[in-house]
Amino acid sequence: MKSVRFRECVAFTLIEVMIAVGMFGVAAAASVSAMVRMNLRAALCRLQTGASTVCQNQIDLILSDSPFNPQSGQVPPELTIGTTSTGSSTNPTVAVYTDPVSGAQVLGWMTTVVSNVNATENSNALYIYQATVTVSYNYKGKLYSVAMSTMRCSDT
Repeated sequence: MKSVRFRECVAFTLIEVMIAVGMFGVAAAASVSAMVRMNLRAALCRLQTGASTVCQNQIDLILSDSPFNPQSGQVPPELTIGTTSTGSSTNPTVAVYTDPVSGAQVLGWMTTVVSNVNATENSNALYIYQATVTVSYNYKGKLYSVAMSTMRCSDT
């Protein structure tokens, strides 16, 4: 009579399966962590772009508001020498970014500093004003700001 040989079973042991599941878990956790960091960085980039746009709009207004002739007392309100603020850190009123899906807003504040450069050429006053616009906002407990500067001379 022939003896029946049992085939050796080929299978994974419980330890091998547990190690494989653990490796997949670590890979999944690393992927989720990377996605969360990428999402935060994308949000910061959107806010930076929004603040830059607000800043650039104010710079454009400073450069285009007419007439600007300090000799004749024609100075637009945006070019009044000194510091002007819109909103504050305790009461932000400048819309930096509005989420298109939820409608949630990130608000900030804007500070504009205008100064007279007092430049002369051949003993003639040139009436050059320098303006620095700073837009600041808080996001997730951190303060962020964007600053831009420009110069404008008299229209005459």
